[in-house]
Formats: sequence, structure tokens, C-alpha cells
Amino acid sequence: MKSYKKEKLFMGDLKEKQHYADLCVVGGGLAGMCAAISAARHGCQVVLMHDRPVLGGNASSEIRMWPLGCHGKNNRETGIFEEILLENMFRNPTKNYSLWDSILYEKVRFEPNITLLLNCSCTSLEMEENRIQQIRGWQLTTYTWHQVEAKYFADCSGDSIL
Repeated sequence: MKSYKKEKLFMGDLKEKQHYADLCVVGGGLAGMCAAISAARHGCQVVLMHDRPVLGGNASSEIRMWPLGCHGKNNRETGIFEEILLENMFRNPTKNYSLWDSILYEKVRFEPNITLLLNCSCTSLEMEENRIQQIRGWQLTTYTWHQVEAKYFADCSGDSIL
């Protein structure tokens, strides 16, 4: 059997990027987005790693589970989540999912302290004692490995990936 070198199999070396952050959030659903935006607005450098091409998780155009039930007779979601909903009511009165996706993307992308990694699946992590030191993610669209070293990690994946 013929042996193939890594360079031949992958048509060149795969790119690797190293990121350093105060907080790394894995999962770009509404919870992950709000965590990343909040930390970034308080001065933290944030890396948001999401394994899909659009933000929003179940509320994205891929799943189309509109965020209903967040307001009730005796309760109300406020803060960043309400900020997103108000922006959507103003710019997207017909509740078009493509516009919703762009509003979610803009909320994250326009925060200067957030590095957004879409289409990037968390594949492994390194621990020191009982603490996560860094994670590794594969970004399929760019054929790039991303290593993220952070002080804190938030698992907002919905699958407990960390």
C-alpha cells in the first residue's frame, strides 16, 4: 500500500491560528451571543466559536424556532436579548428570517472586542489540573485550525461540548 505524506493528502499545509482572549464562548445561539456581547462591552477580549454559518442557534434561519415565550404576564426578558428583539421589530416587522440572521450577525460583528469564528467546530481541549487552558476548533470553510487560549470558557453549545 502506498503511503501518502500529509502535504500531498491535503494539498499543502493546513493553516493554524492562535487566539488569546479573556473569554472564549463556544456556541453562537442566543445565550452564547448575549454572553459574548456582554463580556465584550465590559472590556473583555472575546472569541465566539460557532459551528454553523449563521448565529442564533435554534432561533436562526436554519431551525426557525422564533424566540417566543420570553415575555409573559409576570415576566420579561430584558438586557441584550431585548435590545436584539427591539432592533428586529424596527428593522424586520415582517419577521423575515434572512433579515433576522443579519441582525444577529451585526450585533456580534460590530462589537470591536469580539473575534467571531463561524463554521468552526470545537474538536478538543487541553486542561491543566482541573482547568481548561485552551480549545482547538476546525473551521471547514477556510481549512484552518483555531487554537483559543483564554482565562475563562463558557459552554453555550447546547450540547455540553466542553
